[in-house]
Amino acid sequence: MSLFSRGKHGADGNPPTATDTEAAGTAAAEALADQVLDTLAGVLRSYGSRGFDIEAMGAAELAHRCEAWALHILTGTPAPMGEEWPEEGVKPLPVTMDQRRWADLQQFFRNHRRDEQAAVQSSAEGMRGLISELTSGLRAAISEDTAKDDMVTLELAALGTAVDGNSLGQIRAQLARTVDIVSRVIRERHARYEAQLQSMGERVHSLRADLVSVREKASLDALTRVHNRGAFDEVLARQIDFSFLSGQTMALLMLDLDNFKGINDCYGHPAGDLVLQAVANAIVRVFPRRSDFIARYGGEEFAVILVDVESGDLPQLGERILEAVRALNVVYRDAGIRLTCSAGIAVCTPQDTVETLLCRADQALYQAKQAGRDRAVIESGPDAGSAPA
Repeated sequence: MSLFSRGKHGADGNPPTATDTEAAGTAAAEALADQVLDTLAGVLRSYGSRGFDIEAMGAAELAHRCEAWALHILTGTPAPMGEEWPEEGVKPLPVTMDQRRWADLQQFFRNHRRDEQAAVQSSAEGMRGLISELTSGLRAAISEDTAKDDMVTLELAALGTAVDGNSLGQIRAQLARTVDIVSRVIRERHARYEAQLQSMGERVHSLRADLVSVREKASLDALTRVHNRGAFDEVLARQIDFSFLSGQTMALLMLDLDNFKGINDCYGHPAGDLVLQAVANAIVRVFPRRSDFIARYGGEEFAVILVDVESGDLPQLGERILEAVRALNVVYRDAGIRLTCSAGIAVCTPQDTVETLLCRADQALYQAKQAGRDRAVIESGPDAGSAPA
């Protein structure tokens, strides 16, 4: 064989055997399969991280399910299939490659893309309907205003004719008629404009809420997949203003994990990350309403903005989140990590600003910590003091 021959040799310098060739082919096929799986998992995670709220599924739930599907195809963990999906902390056995739910994954992706398309089309139709309604309203207003203006012009002309006739009786009668018609036209026009403005305001408010919801859901915390601090700051300021204008009750719940530093020191930061993800998922389950805004405030602290909530329900809600965190058993390297948390709740008042509401909620959280942790304290107003949940 030539010195520069491209022929391949085995490890012993001899030409490769059929067994060597078959092994090399198998290794190449396995490497390609791993690359395909990694690519598919990357696509799923990217898709889940850029979701937005729709009626069928919220953005946080989509991110959670996409991550579960990615782990399923990579490692054989259970697929997120409703009742078959294990509860938090349960560690089931992985399934083999031929047992993985490829058809169900395809169905999940197809169904969610269909639901997303329907949601976007619905928003677009709402925008088109709003524009059409605005255009029709303006045309109708212009047409009606023109007719009314013509009528007023005729009455003014008749008044001028009466004045020219020098008949005091005719002048008085025509003047009274003209004043009555002009007054009626002004009242009707004002009432019509008020009704149109109210109708358009309601439509714009509804559409704006949907668009803001889509934008906010893109502002997610990379680790926990709930909202980040920036989105929280924007929404809190807007909700305080809305509560003041509408009179709708709003409350802010601040939650902090107890002794979280000890978890990081004992098990390491990867375990701490798992704990934060588990707690975020628990909060999402406790506060599932679309109007409930959940954010990671920083570190091991979370915040929940509760809109249209009864003050009398706050103690029960506070206890519910405490129980949900107590029930968690985060498994890390065969060790089970148990948790507790403390919560502070403040009810928004007409006098509140972002700073004062945050300060009162944080003060209630501090009191819960000082009272022994694993409890919720409600601060209902600047002069009302605090009370345990």
